[in-house]
Amino acid sequence: MEEDDNPFLLQGYAGAGTFCDRAGETAALREAMANQRNVTIISLRRLGKTALLRHFFANQRKFTPVFVDLYRTTDQQGMVLRIVQEAVRTLGKPTGSLLREVAQAMRSMEFSLGIDAITGMPELGVSIRPGKPQVVALDELFRYLERQRKPVVIALDEFQQITGYPERNTEALLREQVQKLRNVQFIFSGSDRRMMQAIFADGKRPFFQATEPMYLGPIPEDAYTEFIQRHFKAGRRRIDQAVVRDGLAWCRRHTYYVQYLFNRIWSTGNRQVGPADLERTKASILKERAPEYMTLQRLLSPNQAALLTAIAKEGGVKAPTAMQFVQKHRLSALSTVRQSLGVLVEKELVYQAEGAYGVTDVFLGHWLAEA
Repeated sequence: MEEDDNPFLLQGYAGAGTFCDRAGETAALREAMANQRNVTIISLRRLGKTALLRHFFANQRKFTPVFVDLYRTTDQQGMVLRIVQEAVRTLGKPTGSLLREVAQAMRSMEFSLGIDAITGMPELGVSIRPGKPQVVALDELFRYLERQRKPVVIALDEFQQITGYPERNTEALLREQVQKLRNVQFIFSGSDRRMMQAIFADGKRPFFQATEPMYLGPIPEDAYTEFIQRHFKAGRRRIDQAVVRDGLAWCRRHTYYVQYLFNRIWSTGNRQVGPADLERTKASILKERAPEYMTLQRLLSPNQAALLTAIAKEGGVKAPTAMQFVQKHRLSALSTVRQSLGVLVEKELVYQAEGAYGVTDVFLGHWLAEA
């Protein structure tokens, strides 16, 4: 990147220079893949698990990396098509010879080669032949990958999506395939902690203890401070260390919110950043998002909104159904608080980690606390 480019990325991956730390997690993934242990990465949404996968896959030489985002898939067929498409695309340029090779290996699939109307680049089309079950297509794909010269590592991002498919056998279908592969390793990652733990920690489900767990937490303060100050220095700018640490604390060191805050501070163009700049940026962010947050409040019941605000004002609550907390914030009956808490967790407005409940959206939490 050029020195004047904003180094605090909000999407995509632009190389190790714009990626902060995660050295321990990257080394753990490398060691697990080298020794044929599948891994499950669980983190809060927007804490950087996808960026970690992109970083881990970048410039790999010992294995072929296949990244599959399952977030927008709604059924088993969509999942299979996405896995096949990304796997074939990663193996080589979409040419006629490659399509003939994969078509020979995967006879239940139909492949086509077109041109992307926007980019003008070759585009791979994939579909399952009528009457062919998904299990056959997956079996053909994995048998084909097993024959590849280099090992293949497939990352299935937002893996918890499979629990919402109308087909109830998806976990069993995948587990049956995974356990018989030797040349193909898997990384399962997800941001719904409850669902991911249910998939991999429930003794009655197919993936019970089938992978090595990795829980992704916030990046250490010292590492993030050094990262931010280094980029400001490279851009011939200065930012007080105290400002960086205050910004990190305000964002709870949650990757997306840290990147967004310092992206905004960088975009001011100020050559010297002090406490006043930080406060102006924080206030601007909350003001801009106020209409969105007010709409969200109106979509909740009064009891749900009151509980969400109470949790935000506390910053974190170990026992939101404790009488002391309920009375302090003048909440409704305990049974109603329990019901409201369940709804807020289900909607992912509130999360539970390390024995405490907090507001998932860091900026929303600050806006509610200041209201």
